[in-house]
Amino acid sequence: MEANKQVKEGNGYIFAYYFDEEFIGKDCFLSKEQKKNFEGGFGAVIFANYTKSSIGPYQELLFIPGKFAIDGDESYMVSKAYCSSAAAMEQQVFGKKELADFKIEKVDDKTETIIVTRDGKPIFRIEVQTWGFNIPMTSDMVKFPLVSVEDGKVVKWDYNGSGTASFAKIEAIGVRPAKFPDVALFSPLVGIHFEKFNIDYIKK
Repeated sequence: MEANKQVKEGNGYIFAYYFDEEFIGKDCFLSKEQKKNFEGGFGAVIFANYTKSSIGPYQELLFIPGKFAIDGDESYMVSKAYCSSAAAMEQQVFGKKELADFKIEKVDDKTETIIVTRDGKPIFRIEVQTWGFNIPMTSDMVKFPLVSVEDGKVVKWDYNGSGTASFAKIEAIGVRPAKFPDVALFSPLVGIHFEKFNIDYIKK
């Protein structure tokens, strides 16, 4: 495998949002510099359940506020992230992450509950129902530029993937705002369930 490339398999969800400026300014764990460079656009909450990777299976929860003006380009950036693996924290794909416990509870064939806790205290809980037919999907259909900041330097990420996807809707959601942006205040524009995907991340 080439340097800085990581290949993973799994399943998960992406929920796209549009967040207002007041929310971005107060509740999204952004620095003053990041707030100044915020350009709007769509944001997202991403849950990934990696069943196969170079460091073994793990889960992660990501929050993307929207677009930022960085080095003359408009790029997306993760402002809050949790993962279930210390090894995944060290990889720092898309930036720094915090360690948390993840639990996935199956409600029925179409519904599951995802619970994220830290030190026994809840951070994020969501009940999701999938609907519609599974269709083939590639990253080219939903691709957007992603960057992170490491030691004060901007790092660009590329990613390529494919899988099968259907729609998803949120049945219930609870957030601890001190630890994760309170997306329960908003309704997602669209939810996508990736039943199975293969993806590789490449640090440029």
